[in-house]
This record gives sequence, C-alpha cells and structure tokens, in this order.
Amino acid sequence: MKEMEEVGMRNKHIFHGFDDSEELVKNLCVKICYLLKKSLKINERASIAFSGGSTPKKLLQKMSSIDIEWQRVDVTLVDERWVDVDSPLSNEHLVRENFLQGRAQKANFISLKNEMSSAQKGVEGIKKRLQKIKKLDIVVLGMGKDAHTASFFPHMSELEEALDTKDLCLATTANVEPTMRLTLSRSFLLSATALILHIEGWEKELIFKRALESDDYKSMPIISMMQQENPILEVYHA
Repeated sequence: MKEMEEVGMRNKHIFHGFDDSEELVKNLCVKICYLLKKSLKINERASIAFSGGSTPKKLLQKMSSIDIEWQRVDVTLVDERWVDVDSPLSNEHLVRENFLQGRAQKANFISLKNEMSSAQKGVEGIKKRLQKIKKLDIVVLGMGKDAHTASFFPHMSELEEALDTKDLCLATTANVEPTMRLTLSRSFLLSATALILHIEGWEKELIFKRALESDDYKSMPIISMMQQENPILEVYHA
C-alpha cells in the first residue's frame, strides 16, 4: 500500500493517496468507524451524510457490515436528485440498496425527498426532518468532473445562497438532468466534525489539483469546501 499525506497549498486540505480503490475503501472505513464510535462514546447519537453517484458504492457496501451500534446512528445524504426514491437516479436508492442492509439496516435514515412535486415545494419539510440531527459528525463528499460537490454546480443561480445561507438545506438547479436537486447547505456541511472528499481516477485528481491553485469557486465549487481549517477537508484518492 502506498499512502501519501500532504497539507494543502493555497486551499486547505489533507491528501491521502492509495494505489487502488480497495485500499482506499478499507482505510476510509476504518476512519469512519473510528469517528462514529468516538462520537457514540460521548453522545447519545452519531450522524453521517453520504454522497451519491457511482464512486461511493463499494464504500457503502463495506460500511454496511461494520459492527457499530447502528440503531444510534442517523444517516442522511449530502444531496439528492428530485426523482422517485425507487429510480436508479436516486441517491436514496443507492444507499438503500448498498448500505441499509445487514447490520446497517438498523440505522435511522433521514431522506432528502418527500411527496412534493418539486424540490422548491419540498424543502421546508426536509428542513424539519434534518432538525433531528443535532450536529453532523461525518460528511463524505464527492466531486464531479465539472468540480461540483454536493449540489453546488458551477455558475448555478443558487450558488451564493447555497454557500451563504444558514438554513440546513435548499433547492438548487443542476446543469444536467435531472435538474431539480435538494442539497445540504455549506454551513450545515461545515458543521461536521470530519469533512471527507472521496474521489477516484486520474481525471478527478487533475481537477482537484487545478482547484488547489484557484480561487474561482463559481467555476469550481469544490473550492468552497477548502476555505476553512476546521473542519479541514481530508481527501481520499485512488
């Protein structure tokens, strides 16, 4: 196994590099497990927010078999596409199929989707659900090839609101279908004790390195998650 760790340059981060996806998932699971157990020792409940997409599938599957008091853990998503939860495009569908199985099925899942016809109409109901989480312990972000993270997309009309609002979540508009999204706000994401970015492949590495040398968060929204030292962004890459 090869692991690199470096402290960020212009934008603040810690970088952990691995030879392959299996080593990354193994080490990231150990990290998450440690943080959840640490929180459960001092708090009644612990919490984690996962991202969707194809990258976290192996991580979700491995986490589902970890021996933790899952009945004391609140699980939610970083963001959600406003589609039916049975749709293969749904992040909730991904989590239910790959994580809320085995031991982890005891976890309390907080959905970012409700019966309303749009994310704009549904957002108030989702805010009420999220109030059950006293504080996020762990956030696992992803990053697209356009440098978006959560549902913070380049130059979207709601970007400044997403980065500045004190609300727990908001509706946003993606630049790809399905366009209606519900995302946790930057302020809620940065309330986490641990902020992790999970990326794989050389393309994502190059995009991230470009973001390190830029301050153009409107073009590369991932930069908005690297402006703080607490919680510092920990990058896991293979």
